[in-house]
Amino acid sequence: MKTSERTEQGKKLEKYWLQLKGDGPSVPLRSEFRVTSEIAPLLPFLVIVEALENDIVFRLVGTGLAEHQGIDITGRRYGDFGKPDQVERALARIRAAHAFPCAFRTIHTEEYGRGIASEVEVAAFPLRGDESGSQMMVMAVTPIGRGISEKGGNALYLKPLTRIDYIDLGHGFPDDSDVIGGTGGTLKSSG
Repeated sequence: MKTSERTEQGKKLEKYWLQLKGDGPSVPLRSEFRVTSEIAPLLPFLVIVEALENDIVFRLVGTGLAEHQGIDITGRRYGDFGKPDQVERALARIRAAHAFPCAFRTIHTEEYGRGIASEVEVAAFPLRGDESGSQMMVMAVTPIGRGISEKGGNALYLKPLTRIDYIDLGHGFPDDSDVIGGTGGTLKSSG
């Protein structure tokens, strides 16, 4: 994928992640992710998630995103806002991002119970949990469009992805159909 297709927030997070990684292990520790003047402008729309066995927990959600969505989902599970097959695919993609390691960019629509919808870009980069070594992702979530949806009973509904692109961080990246198909993915390279 071409870098120019991504939002500035996604590109800034990638630059910071690469600096963070440096010459260290292929996936940095969560504790190494610190607020710097370079990353501070992204904080309102940053999210950190942790992959569990059968779901994903939102460990940190920026205040700008909470305000945009109309709900703070910190501490909640992805399964609270998406269908089980969406959770399964998201977990497979997180596992692939750690196995290669690579990052990914997705586009999806979110519907908010108050009758508003928003298309968002998610640029996601792998992190390791400090003590447990759990699989985590840090994400720049950028609203890129706004629209109207039916008012619903759910405060937030995450619709299935309309696009996914893997980002080569120097180790290659998988084919998404292999990741979702359960074969783990075939190594590709953007170079």
